[in-house]
Amino acid sequence: MADEKIVIGIYNPHASNDIAYFYIDEYNLAVTYSSDKGIGDAIGRTTDTYIIYDDPELIDGIVNLWQKRPEYKNKLVGIRHPDYVEKEDKKWYQLGARMSRDHYIYTLVALKIWEQRTGKRHPKLEEIIKATPFGIRKMARWTLGLILWSKALNDNNFALWLYLVIELIINNLIYIPLRKLADKLCGWTEEMEQDEWEAIQNDANQTNLQTQPKWKQKVDKIVLPSYAIMFGATQLYVTSDRFPKLKRAVQKSMLKMVGNTNYVQQMLLGKKDIPRDKVEAFKHMRGGRWSGYLNVRNDRDMKVFTDNRYTVNLQDVDLVRHLYNETQLNQN
Repeated sequence: MADEKIVIGIYNPHASNDIAYFYIDEYNLAVTYSSDKGIGDAIGRTTDTYIIYDDPELIDGIVNLWQKRPEYKNKLVGIRHPDYVEKEDKKWYQLGARMSRDHYIYTLVALKIWEQRTGKRHPKLEEIIKATPFGIRKMARWTLGLILWSKALNDNNFALWLYLVIELIINNLIYIPLRKLADKLCGWTEEMEQDEWEAIQNDANQTNLQTQPKWKQKVDKIVLPSYAIMFGATQLYVTSDRFPKLKRAVQKSMLKMVGNTNYVQQMLLGKKDIPRDKVEAFKHMRGGRWSGYLNVRNDRDMKVFTDNRYTVNLQDVDLVRHLYNETQLNQN
């Protein structure tokens, strides 16, 4: 039936690598069965896992990353993961143990969704916002939009209005024209459906940016990438509807930059009429499909798991299904 909820898969926090690629570690953070466990991106992955499966222990895992630390003069500071170690050969401007903007964003997103689900205020939300300095890191400073969005999460309506206005202006005057120009110059085409991608996923010439001319790779760095659009879409997902027309205008502007088969970003931005058959048919992938591309702009190891080995914690599969139930069927 078209109005029936799509079934969400099995969630097993302690699943072995025989049946899962993702699992929840001893710190209540979502990691992977890869060589480094993907701990550098644990916060974003944990937030997505919380959105889908509503496991409150994941909120504890994220909150516990924010502590007063003696190495930072006893200030409240967030880290990516307790086991994350700064590489000694890192340059001073590269990101390390302290968070960058995306980790900060996903922390607040997780806490705001917890508030929306429980009807309570989380004391850590305001504390983190107030404690985070302008320079999250030397190359990860707050933007005005991020400052305003943070204040908007604490029910500052003027900050919310101004945040939305700025995002709308920047999208329409800068990001959208740049995207159109880059697509034209580089000959970038629309994203593929997953079945089309799967058929060619081992052909790097068709599926990887690194095989393209250097000038195209440089252009790609200028244009707002998919992962940044994912941040923005997620931020809007948790913002108040106090100014519905303005918020919708911002969502529509961002939709102009979203891949035509990136159904998660589309639903986060309020799009309706998402094809149910594509959502139901979506297969588990490596590489973070919903913050990447299924075309030649892809710069990751973005492949469908073809051996059907994994049967639980199918995060990318369950995220698109959860959002479909929530945004298309109005069922949680």
